[in-house]
Amino acid sequence: MASIAPPRELPGPSPVLRTVHQVERILREAQANDEGPLTLAEIKRRLDARSIRHSTVRACVEELKRFHLVAEDSKRGVMWTHFEEPPSWRRKRWVRL
Repeated sequence: MASIAPPRELPGPSPVLRTVHQVERILREAQANDEGPLTLAEIKRRLDARSIRHSTVRACVEELKRFHLVAEDSKRGVMWTHFEEPPSWRRKRWVRL
């Protein structure tokens, strides 16, 4: 597994953690509803805050990409790719050999 790269130094203020969490929630809901990749404009439209900059949405997506939680295609958009184990799989007891 690839290691997580250190964050890049970006000019200007960084996005608030609440905004990163909102972008994550939007992408998770889109993945759960089988909506496919979302463009940055669509993510911006679905955010609660109405006066958010495009660069802020881009910084949130870049941060989620850094942790390998989303995948981005320049033409299609951003999609949540992190797979979580269902709780039923975690409860199974495996016998060590």
